[in-house]
Amino acid sequence: MSLKERTFKLQSSGDTITVAQGTNSAGGSSVAGRTGVAVWNSGILLTRLIDEINRNSSIFKGKTVLELGCGAGLASIALAKFGSSSVIATDANVEVLELAKQNFDLNNVSSLANTAELKWGLLDASEYDGIADVVVGSDLTYNSGSWLALAETMATVLKRDGVVLYLTLGHSGFNVQGELGGFLQVAENAGLRVLQEEQIIVGQKLTDLLERITSNDEKQVINANGGVRAVLLGKKTSKKFR
Repeated sequence: MSLKERTFKLQSSGDTITVAQGTNSAGGSSVAGRTGVAVWNSGILLTRLIDEINRNSSIFKGKTVLELGCGAGLASIALAKFGSSSVIATDANVEVLELAKQNFDLNNVSSLANTAELKWGLLDASEYDGIADVVVGSDLTYNSGSWLALAETMATVLKRDGVVLYLTLGHSGFNVQGELGGFLQVAENAGLRVLQEEQIIVGQKLTDLLERITSNDEKQVINANGGVRAVLLGKKTSKKFR
């Protein structure tokens, strides 16, 4: 049985995104059973957050943006709609990347958004050394064993004055505060640091934006399942954000 297409309205641009999902049966698409086959709640919240930031900030316009763990490509499509000069949607699974490509065609952003296979770690990421003005991702830190490889990847692909926007959403029995705190310690050792949000998004805090983009019913569900956190990171070597 195939999963249904989903549509999302972007508030800052007025665009509507349609995302085809994969299949959850072995008799259908080759991406059956893959985690990137569907649009996950964390990806929806990341896209809403990007949308809200885009209302009052030019952080994405004219920039090269790289998404880690793109899945079906929702956030990458939004970034292309928001005027990014180039969007690189990466995932470790080439079959999932084919689904993202289909969605780029479906939403007429293939001239701006491309896919690339990227496995995390210093050696693999070196192929994209210093390519991205902005790196985005969501729900990538649930496995502590991958923290170092993820942090190395972020630090490698990011330009010296670039920005990482990362969002993580809790799950039942899994608290997001401890998860993100542990990852940030590893990220600091990999050459990254937490940035002052007001420097990047015109005097606004990510916590306020997250409040704004979620309904009361959604907040109850999110809080009951470990919460949600978003953070901005930059390189320690950056002279722009001090």
